Order: sequence, then C-alpha cells, then structure tokens
Amino acid sequence: MPRINSLFTKMAVLTSFAALILNFAFFGAFHYYSITTDTRTRSNFTDYVKYLVKDVGNPPQKANAEAIATRAKLFAKYESPAGSWTAGIFKDDFNDRKLFKFYDKDGLSIASAHGYTRIISATDNGSLTLLMSPEKGEISGLRILLFILCGMVVVMLFGLLFFIGKMLSPVRKMFAAIEEVKKGNYGHKILHKGKDELAQLCCMFNELTADIERAIRSREQLLADVSHELRTPLTSMRVAADMVEDNELKQSLIEDIMSMETLTGKVLESARLGIGDKALEMDSVDFSALAERCVRRFASMGGKIQANIGDGIKLCANSLMMESLLNNLLENAVKYSVNSHEPVLLQLSADADGLTVSVRDKGQGIPAKDLPFIFEPFYRSDSARTRNTGYGLGLSLCKKIVEMHGGTITVKSEESVGTEVVFTLPPLLIKN
Repeated sequence: MPRINSLFTKMAVLTSFAALILNFAFFGAFHYYSITTDTRTRSNFTDYVKYLVKDVGNPPQKANAEAIATRAKLFAKYESPAGSWTAGIFKDDFNDRKLFKFYDKDGLSIASAHGYTRIISATDNGSLTLLMSPEKGEISGLRILLFILCGMVVVMLFGLLFFIGKMLSPVRKMFAAIEEVKKGNYGHKILHKGKDELAQLCCMFNELTADIERAIRSREQLLADVSHELRTPLTSMRVAADMVEDNELKQSLIEDIMSMETLTGKVLESARLGIGDKALEMDSVDFSALAERCVRRFASMGGKIQANIGDGIKLCANSLMMESLLNNLLENAVKYSVNSHEPVLLQLSADADGLTVSVRDKGQGIPAKDLPFIFEPFYRSDSARTRNTGYGLGLSLCKKIVEMHGGTITVKSEESVGTEVVFTLPPLLIKN
C-alpha cells in the first residue's frame, strides 16, 4: 500500500486531478458550444416551430392544438383574458429553469436544453405555450452512454495509475536496496530491466555498491595483513624491552608494546569477522555461566559491576564470539564510568522474543552528534580522543558479532547521565 507522502501517491493524485479538470473543461466547452452556437439545424428547428404555431392558428384553436399535440407528442397551453385551455399530456419532470433561450423575435421565444424545448408565442389576445419532452428511450440511452463514458474514464485512469506504478518500481526497489546497504549488505543488487533514466540509475547504484564492497573488503584485508605482519616484530621488541636496564624506560616501552599488541589483536579479530563468507561455527554455550565468568574477571581488576543473571540460559552460538561480545561491552562500560560511584548494571532476560542483554552505566555518556557513528570501525568521539583511550573497535566488533548471530544491537546515551547498550538474539538460538 503506497504511503500518503510517496511519489506514487502524489503522481496519482496529480493525474486524477488533471483528468478531472480536463473532463470538466471538455464537457463545459462542448455544452456551451451545443447550446449557444446557431447551427443550421437550430435554424431549421426554428422554422419548424413557426409552422407549428401557424398551424395552431391565431387566435389559437384547441382542436388544431390537440391534433398537433397527438402528432408531435407535445403539450399545448393557451391563456387569454377570454379563457384558457390545454391540449396533450403535461409531463411532471419538465424543468424549464435550465433551458437556454436561443431565439426571441417577433413575439416568438424558443428555449431548449437536453431534449426539452419550451415555445412561447404571443397571440392577439393571449399567449400560447408549447412544451416538448424527449422520449424515455432517448434519456435512458443518454444515461447508458454517460455510464459507459464514465466507466471508460475510470478504466483509463486505473490503467494510467498501473503504468505509473510500473514506471516507478525502480524507485521502490532502490529504496529497499538502500535499506539493505544501511544494514551492511553491500552485495544486494537491484534487478531491473530497461533503458530509461531510472534503469540507468539502478545500474549505477549496483556498480557503486560493488565498488564500496570491494573497497571495504580491501581495507579489511589490508588491516588483517598489516596486523599479522606486526605481530612478529612486536614480539621481538618485547624481548628487547625486557633487556633494558633502566626500569622506568623498560616499563614505558613494555606498556607501549602491550598497547600495540592489543590494537593488533582487535584489528585481527575485526578482520576475521569481516572477511570471508564461511559459515558461523555454532556450539552449545552456557550463557549464564559465561556472563558470570566475565563479571568475575572485571571485578578482579577493580571494576564495579552489578549483575542480574538468570540461571540456565543456554544458547546455540559461537562461544568465543559471545565471550568477546560481553567483554567488549563490559570493558567500555567500566572504562567510561570510572569516575562514577554507581556500578555498571548487567541484565539478562530470556523469553519468547529471544535473549535480551543490557549493559548500563552511569558514566560520562556519549554526545548526541556521535551516536550515529559509534558502530563505525576506529571511530571515537572527541571526548574519548582527549583521553587517548580505546581504539574505536569495540562496538564495531560487538555489532558484527550480534548481526552474525541474527540479532540487533542499539545504544542509548546522554552526556553526563550514562550509556545503555542493549542487544537481542533471536529465540531460535535459545536451547531449552
């Protein structure tokens, strides 16, 4: 069903309005022409009326009027000071208010419209009125013709709307394709045949998404290769650093090398998730036990975490990825709420809608302008850069892991209030 503000709806309304105005214009012009133009037929009809009036006589004779009324199927009425009479049958549906007067000379007035005619002739002592009505068959035939014409207009209008819909189908396909690309599905293609501008636009869109997909894969492959090659020299540097006699310099070197090793590990992990189309290796995961293990790990390092974990929540998932997911979320929450007296809150709930996990902190929060980009690799907000903490890969990894398991992840945050990250996994992953 097209939306009210869609391009198809706007074009449909515009087309219908234009067709309505065009019909009114044609009908008005034809109607005005038919009742105002002095054609030869109307001149002949005027002569015929004059003969009728002459046959009735002056002064009008009732016997003559009755004979003419029977022959011409009209109604005659004569009014004078000396008396009045009628001849023929008067029809109640005769409406002389809409008649157009096209002749008014020498005491004779003729007005007609849609088969109805009124003739008024001034006589020596009164006035003679003749009323002509169309046959019933003529009116019903006109109505049938009108219904046929209306039906044709309706069919043509719906046919036009159908073709408009077909013409605009690439726009709807492109809208759906953009939604897929926003989800990260760069391999989605628009299947549309044609040679018009919209078809060319679809082809350009497919080429563009293909280029983007190649660029992203090349970037991820490059990061993976560089990170892998860095591991060997980093190991050598760590061995060399241990041999430095200056303890202060040794500690500084070791911290820098460990930081580089952490970054290299995260880049490699991100690259493994982003490159390749291998099927996800799934196994049985005791998610409740895994969450408790992660909480204990951060508690041993001084992190304040309050956990609300249900018992016996088991999943069919990749255990290493699930552990990495929770570790990244808890690490971010603890890191950015270090100045808060409130603990990080971890909540798990499993129901018919799936598994929902919430990690909420009362820390510094994320600026609103940064929220749309926090899942981008290596993206960090300005406030995070000033403290030189993190690499901007944690939430990107979390998003990839959740989506690879068919779930969704969202972030709500407000500066100086805190941040809440919620991810949901589908119910089919929950093991009974």
